[in-house]
Amino acid sequence: MTGSLAGKVAIVTGGARGIGRAYAEALVGEGAAVVIADMLEAEGQETAAAICARGGRAVFQRVDVADQASTEAMADKAVAEFGGIDILVNNAAMFASLKGGPLTDLTVERWDKTMAVNVKGAWLCIKAVVPHMRAGGGGVIVNQSSISAFGMPYMLDYTSSKAAVIGLTKSVASELGRDNIRVNCIAPGGTATEGYSEIMGGNMAVAEERAKATQLIAEQMKPDAMVGTLLHLVSDGSRFVTGQTLVVDGGRYFLG
Repeated sequence: MTGSLAGKVAIVTGGARGIGRAYAEALVGEGAAVVIADMLEAEGQETAAAICARGGRAVFQRVDVADQASTEAMADKAVAEFGGIDILVNNAAMFASLKGGPLTDLTVERWDKTMAVNVKGAWLCIKAVVPHMRAGGGGVIVNQSSISAFGMPYMLDYTSSKAAVIGLTKSVASELGRDNIRVNCIAPGGTATEGYSEIMGGNMAVAEERAKATQLIAEQMKPDAMVGTLLHLVSDGSRFVTGQTLVVDGGRYFLG
């Protein structure tokens, strides 16, 4: 820990568990205060309490990222508690509840809900924090995509939404660069989270074997595998990096 984010204020959506929790804990470890924004109230409260018990600064805010008033309340919470917003990590997404199947079986209702959370939700969170970042002289936004954005069958709504996040990243970076707001994207591969376990029917041994067979780095990734990339993107060490998507997948995408 270097304390490189001392005095910074971050919001992590989907921060109650999994990769989002790892992100929140890492940001606090570098000195930031963090708003844990999630629909999972009990787990979000526990994450915030655990961080505070270790001497960090964190609060939980229940948020529905697909609802504009809710995202605005999230931003207001960060300002009220900690005085501003310097970092937004758009990690919340529909994933664990999505079951694979052919595109002809995909319902309009599921498509709309996935897009509302994964794409509209990212936009609404950005929309809510940008005025505060501008008032503070700048900021950093990191969006979460997925290697599925580059093509994965039988999850058309999810893959399409994650491809849209990459396009959103580039567009927002282009628009906000002159405001000293950098916008980048992380595209993880299969990661051993609670949500991934649900997708795998609780059989993480299968996921481990899949990682060994399909990755250059033959090891199942865990949430902390993304932490170094996030910390780099929010640090001054990447102050000339914007509009980019960094793939963190153990070499899965490289193998095709």
